[in-house]
Amino acid sequence: MRRPLIVLAAGVALAIALVPTFGTNFAVTFGFQFLIWICLALSWSMFSGNSGYASFGHGVFFGIGTYAAAAMLRSTDMPFIVALLVAGLVAGALALVVGLAVFASPRFAGDLFGLITLAMAFIVMTVVSNVAFLDGGTGVFVREHTADSWIGSDTRHLFIVAALLVALCGAAAIAAANTRWGTALRSIRDDESVAESLGVPTYRYKVVTFAISGALAGLAGAPQAVFLGYVEVGAVFALNIPLFVIMMAILGGMTRWWGPVIGAALVVTLREALLGLGSAELAQVIVGLSLVVVIALMPHGVSGFITRLTPARTIKGGAR
Repeated sequence: MRRPLIVLAAGVALAIALVPTFGTNFAVTFGFQFLIWICLALSWSMFSGNSGYASFGHGVFFGIGTYAAAAMLRSTDMPFIVALLVAGLVAGALALVVGLAVFASPRFAGDLFGLITLAMAFIVMTVVSNVAFLDGGTGVFVREHTADSWIGSDTRHLFIVAALLVALCGAAAIAAANTRWGTALRSIRDDESVAESLGVPTYRYKVVTFAISGALAGLAGAPQAVFLGYVEVGAVFALNIPLFVIMMAILGGMTRWWGPVIGAALVVTLREALLGLGSAELAQVIVGLSLVVVIALMPHGVSGFITRLTPARTIKGGAR
């Protein structure tokens, strides 16, 4: 794990040193959004990419983390770091409860698991809309409560927080790719019944990893609440969020920890460039067609294609 961790740390340190100092306001804002997408793609792929259980509700954990942080910042005088931790804990707790219930039965696997996570999104949206502390149907104003704080005074500070979260998500993804934990998850993806017969505690691995995945997405929601300034259900729990996350993971390739990073870079950059043409619908169509082309020509994603072109000696010893 040493080499990929060093590469990850160096990349994050370089981004923190250069972008907030020399980047324009647009570059910092774009960079922040890009880093948040990386966090979501890495956290989704850590569970779904390794285990084969495709979750369509990953945006729920991101959204509940956003709302938890927004509620804390609006209703208390706690510093942002507390709101950040609360966002991760609430999202992780929700994922833990869902995992304990769903993974207890082998019937909730495959496509049915995806449908359950999708239904979870509508349930959580309804609850948040009717709980006054979270939203109550009016939305949550965050900007006025953070304008005088370090985190809310400059988007560059949000960029630094997002970069540190990328480091955390990346470290978790590297661990899932290079340890027995990841090997157990991939054995579930290959054949869960065989994995169980060989003594792999599949239930425990699925529940714990799903909870960690949800917690990481919730952590990413905290700086997003400050960035938005005003949090409302329709935007935070939009269904296009998990769909874009899945697209990023597939485009980049889920067999390598850094694949979702490549996918996030491609989707975010392509979408931003196409939005400049003035048509959001055209941007979505072209991004979708790009996904189809990559799946047809690169079944293991862009990262798999890059690895095939790279001499074996450069990827040996944990570069995955």
